[in-house]
Amino acid sequence: MPGILKMNSSVNGGSGARDVDSKKRAHDGKMVNGERTIVRKDSPASAPAVRTPSYNGGDAHGATPAVNQMAQLPPDLAHVPSENYHSLSKLIQRISQETYNELNECLLQMRELKPPQLNGNLPNGLGLPNPQDAETSKNKKLLLLRFAHDNRAKFIKLLVLTEWGRKASVDLSKLIDLFSWARAQSYSQDRINEQIEFMKFVMNDARQLNPDIKTALEILGTGKAGWIPDMGFIPPPPMSADKALKLLRYMNVSLSTRLIIHEKIPHQLSKWRIENGRVTFIVDGEFEFDLMSFVEDSSDQFHFIDMRFLFYPAPSIAADSRFFNRLKLGVDNLLREEGLEACFGYLHNVTLSHKIFILSTQVNDLLRTGWAGSLRSEFAHRVLWIQYWLNRPGKKSWIEIGVASNKPKDGKVSWRGPPIPSITARWFREGVHVQDVDLKLDWNNLSVERVIKRVIALHVGHLLRTTHQAFGANVSAQVTLADNEPSNCRLAVSIGSKENTTSLSIEPITGRYTLSPATPLSNPAEIAINRSLEPTVTRNTITQFLARSIAESIQRYSQQLGWQPVARQALRMEVVKAAVNLNVLRFTLFWPRGWSTNTALAAIVDATGESWWICEIGEKGSTIVHAQKIAIESMDGRPPPINRPTLSRIERVAIHQLAYSITSRALGQEGKTYSLRYEIEPPRRPASLDGVVRGWALHVRTSELLGTKPGDDSWLEPAMQITGHGFRSDYRNVWHIVTGTMVSEAATDMQKLMSASPQTNFTFSEGGKFSVLLSTPFGHEVVSELKARLRDLNRLRSFATTLEKRKMLLKSSSLQQVEFQYSQGLSVKVLFGQGTDIQVKFGDRNPHNRIHSFLTDIINDRSPGLSRSSHGDNNGLDRFCTSLIWTRPLLTVLNELENRTPGNVDNPAVHVHDLRTYRITYTNPPCSFDFKLKPKDDRMLWDIEDNEGKPADLRPKTERSPHFKRLGTLKSALQKLFRERDVRWWGVRTGIIADIDGIPDALRRLNETVISCYVEGGVKQEVGDSAPVNAPPARQPNNSSTTNRPNGNNAANAKPQPGRLGGNQHDVITID
Repeated sequence: MPGILKMNSSVNGGSGARDVDSKKRAHDGKMVNGERTIVRKDSPASAPAVRTPSYNGGDAHGATPAVNQMAQLPPDLAHVPSENYHSLSKLIQRISQETYNELNECLLQMRELKPPQLNGNLPNGLGLPNPQDAETSKNKKLLLLRFAHDNRAKFIKLLVLTEWGRKASVDLSKLIDLFSWARAQSYSQDRINEQIEFMKFVMNDARQLNPDIKTALEILGTGKAGWIPDMGFIPPPPMSADKALKLLRYMNVSLSTRLIIHEKIPHQLSKWRIENGRVTFIVDGEFEFDLMSFVEDSSDQFHFIDMRFLFYPAPSIAADSRFFNRLKLGVDNLLREEGLEACFGYLHNVTLSHKIFILSTQVNDLLRTGWAGSLRSEFAHRVLWIQYWLNRPGKKSWIEIGVASNKPKDGKVSWRGPPIPSITARWFREGVHVQDVDLKLDWNNLSVERVIKRVIALHVGHLLRTTHQAFGANVSAQVTLADNEPSNCRLAVSIGSKENTTSLSIEPITGRYTLSPATPLSNPAEIAINRSLEPTVTRNTITQFLARSIAESIQRYSQQLGWQPVARQALRMEVVKAAVNLNVLRFTLFWPRGWSTNTALAAIVDATGESWWICEIGEKGSTIVHAQKIAIESMDGRPPPINRPTLSRIERVAIHQLAYSITSRALGQEGKTYSLRYEIEPPRRPASLDGVVRGWALHVRTSELLGTKPGDDSWLEPAMQITGHGFRSDYRNVWHIVTGTMVSEAATDMQKLMSASPQTNFTFSEGGKFSVLLSTPFGHEVVSELKARLRDLNRLRSFATTLEKRKMLLKSSSLQQVEFQYSQGLSVKVLFGQGTDIQVKFGDRNPHNRIHSFLTDIINDRSPGLSRSSHGDNNGLDRFCTSLIWTRPLLTVLNELENRTPGNVDNPAVHVHDLRTYRITYTNPPCSFDFKLKPKDDRMLWDIEDNEGKPADLRPKTERSPHFKRLGTLKSALQKLFRERDVRWWGVRTGIIADIDGIPDALRRLNETVISCYVEGGVKQEVGDSAPVNAPPARQPNNSSTTNRPNGNNAANAKPQPGRLGGNQHDVITID
């Protein structure tokens, strides 16, 4: 150890070899563990020893200081932490527990030592002393003493350990640290030895042997080496092809002779063939194996050659594999000792085991793919257990695939021999073995997924059939099953129409019930079904789900129609059931728009579907006074689907039934002849897409309605039919359709009209049949309105003839109005009205709103228009159409210029004098222009004049000042413009001349020229001798105001266009 001086033990007083070798050296060879003492051999024994300098800088003339020696001590040993110790308290606790347990056992043993009972004992247990009682007491005391002695020794040892640990705890801790360090060093030395050994073993393969180049060249060159000794083997003579064929034929005959005469072939190997000197036994669906024999009788055994599996998937057995070697050894032993039957049994069991192993491998593959988390498998002792639907509540379900011995229960053996093992599968459905089912599993084409799907399909079919049986006869339920695909198994349940159908199916992987199609209502239903799994609960849940789906559909479409639901807090389910006499699942009452509060339209849902009723509700709302069912039918006998058209038709039929009493009473008071007939309303779409409902038709006489004078020719057939078609959009009036037939003369004229302009409120077909759409207030009779509409037919015919002459497109026409198109995207409506005046109505963005009042005067013959005698304008409608054509290009471009800057109303500002004369003014820079429509030869031209050269009284107010001076840049730009020329317009120095279609381009060019001279802050003008002032700048739109340009329809009541503050409407200003 460092710092310890040793005595010189050598004879001559020098240091021995052991002392020298114990010194440590640094990298430069100097000593690091004290100095090396060298004694000169030629000096006397008493001579002082010479000390060489050490690595640590010791002085050569004296001993190393103690401080330097302590600095060279080795590092401290690693201390073992206290948490790695077993505490003494835990030892005491365990020994105490062990003592307590042994005491209990001792007491139990003492209790079992009971003295024998004698007949002479008294009833209270007392009796005469018995020698056996003393022996029993002695044994009990012996047990107690033995227990005390054994445990006393334990506690004495604990006492010794406690006292010793208290005194030697510090030294004991050091001893443990030293022991731990010594054990670590020993382990490191052992590991070094193992690593060196392993390194030598590995490097042995990396060693390159010395090649024998000479021998290699000799063998490669001559094919032999002279120094290699000859073993003296005599090669067999080569066999010719004929001899080989003869040998194979001999072996085939020999095998045939042995199998037919000498061998007893088991019936399992009855299928065999002989070729190429070997016999091949075939077991269908399992395997085939080859044997060979060298003798014709059974004196020698068969020899195993090869084996091939006949199922899929199966591996090929390589002849050099370890499995084949072990298989050949085992089969040869069986052939030698027991024969073919034992060989078959051995190979048969190997095949069955391998099939089950392949199925187990396929299950493991499924667990890593889409079936993860839903399957659990175990494979042991040639039995494969597969549990499916792990997360499904309730008892477990699984498949058990294994090898069955097929031995009869009574133990009797058939004359055919012992039974053959086979692969069988057992299915346990919810913990119960299902025996009366044929799984139909294919063991030749192995697929565990197909097996699982087959079993799950049977399980799903069982669950769906059970649920199907729970439904009654009123509910339409149809189950569809599949043999091998569980996802194709489903239970279709419908209530009412086929559209209200849901399909109940079970997910093959998870086993959860699913409803399709998925809707917001199906998710809670699925949760309820999967929570209970009872067929009755499933039936009730699906029935309520379908009923709620119908109610939700009716509620959704009723909201679209604007029906108001009736609060039914006071109306109980029992009241509704008593009123309609049905087993009601759900009901909803509505007030369609326009209905009174004491009458409601009720939608009743029961097991057969939905039905519609008209219910008269009592005063307090808790009773139903009367309920009348609405007859709903279709041409194919099925109920119509729940959609908006169906509900709209049901509403119309309900209105018809309510209005029947009012209509019949009104006709009876007037003494009219009528008859009411129920008819099926034909669908507007194909019957496969839309249902139809039952309605009524009222038949009246034409002669009683027209009131023709004697001698007048009637233009209608004697009978007409009136049918109701529900409310109008205002929900205060009701639509009715009147159908009749015209006589042949009137039908010819009407046919020409209808071919040119189809009507909206009036339709006409070949043969003179026509239909008129009427609107009457709810609860009023229809006859007076019908009379007025028949009088309007002549006016419609004359108006359509005029439009045909002007070659304008008739978009729509009715007995009240006519709409026609006079340009691309521009149309106008002409309203006849009740009076003599004809009203004109343009669209909100129609540019002719600017001259609406002038056009109204023209069509009513209060104004001559643009030309009274030109172009054959004979009446107001002709002049109205001509004015539309000539003014359309101008008014369109004026709207375009004004709308380029939304909200800007004065830069430019347009003023209308009349249909021929217009003025456009600008405020920045200030200027104005007039343009008039003038005839030139056989065409009409627009003359654009600059107002700068006109008298002051003909100019705008801003230009009437004698000191007004036009901006120089604007004047130069206008002079340049007035010298330009285009295809449809040309400058004339002081203005522009443009034809009807060229006025838009001319005005756009003029507007661009003026706007290009815009001056920021306004144009400065001289006012007398005063200082120059700024002309007011162009006004910008003010967001806080609602300045609009009213159109000509009704300037006082004009409304702004939705979405815009300024709108696209213009003032109509007349300047004398």
